Amino acid sequence: MPVMRAAVRLLAAAMLLHPVLALAQAASEHELKAAFVFNFALFTDWPADTSYEGGLFHVCVGAASPMREPLSAIAGKTVKGRRLALRTATGGESLRACHLLVLDGGDRERWAQTRKAIDGAPVLTVTDDDRIAREGAVVALDTEGQRLTFDIDLKAARQARLVLSSKLLRLARMVN
Repeated sequence: MPVMRAAVRLLAAAMLLHPVLALAQAASEHELKAAFVFNFALFTDWPADTSYEGGLFHVCVGAASPMREPLSAIAGKTVKGRRLALRTATGGESLRACHLLVLDGGDRERWAQTRKAIDGAPVLTVTDDDRIAREGAVVALDTEGQRLTFDIDLKAARQARLVLSSKLLRLARMVN
């Protein structure tokens, strides 16, 4: 599929971007992370029984998250044939309606409750917080030197009933 090949190339290129190039193109670290998040969604398969309220693909993020504004730039794009919509992560049962949940250090204290709320739900969790990453997020973003990398927790993906593309797994720094 030409679209898939182009998306893989985009993800690979984004991973290799040197900060000087990123600055020259005026892309912030959070904008680059938002591009990764979008590509994670493209290379993940949700179970056939997944609900798409209003026909939308919901990306949830905290109201005060530094990722909120960069993620709003990808709202309206298409993921799995559905229009991407940004939602505020409010906690509790409402998190089960998220398809992709972006977490950061501000979510650390609530992570145990969040994990309990989404247990068994097909929610792709992506974080740039080390503690949340160690405690069961599916994808952990990290800055290694001057490069953005990511690790994948396959056990967490299986628990969420998600299937990650082998192309995505090959690009990960580490797969557990």
